[in-house]
Amino acid sequence: MTSPPEASASQPGQAPASPKAVAFVGFSNSGKTELICRLLPGFAARGLRVAVLKHSHHQDLDREDQGKDTWRYRRAGAHTVALAAPGLLQVSYSFPGEPPLTQVLTTLAPEVDLILVEGYKSGPLPKVAVLGTETGKEVEVPNFPHLIALVSGRPVDSPLPVFQPHQLEELGNWLYDYLTRD
Repeated sequence: MTSPPEASASQPGQAPASPKAVAFVGFSNSGKTELICRLLPGFAARGLRVAVLKHSHHQDLDREDQGKDTWRYRRAGAHTVALAAPGLLQVSYSFPGEPPLTQVLTTLAPEVDLILVEGYKSGPLPKVAVLGTETGKEVEVPNFPHLIALVSGRPVDSPLPVFQPHQLEELGNWLYDYLTRD
């Protein structure tokens, strides 16, 4: 198994020059969401404002708020609907198809230093493949484009950096260094 590379000494609190994005990809139930949730406090401790984008192939995701005012506004033809409440501003935009990744990233960028993306396996972003947490036999590395690192609880033979799921600090430092390179 390949060991994670040594992290360089980056300036704490130094945000990437412009919002950077990295995608976490893997098969269903591989641990992507959990990994992102566990990395967020480390980036926040560096003073970074982080957005998370979850990609889904499912349609009709607005069923959860069916009948609510925001759902009614979208159904009536509103292009953009916002919900403001103490501690929350939630904005949704309507699109005839899937919104282009570049447009979504551009929309998020002015508010954040870093965008963590779950999904977009075939997209153009640099990717960390999450291969699952089970231990045991060696796992094959999926052929996702633009892979930069792997997270696996199993042995992996790869020239890419490989992190164990519990190596949050090491992965966070490595990603921070990767994303702040010029």
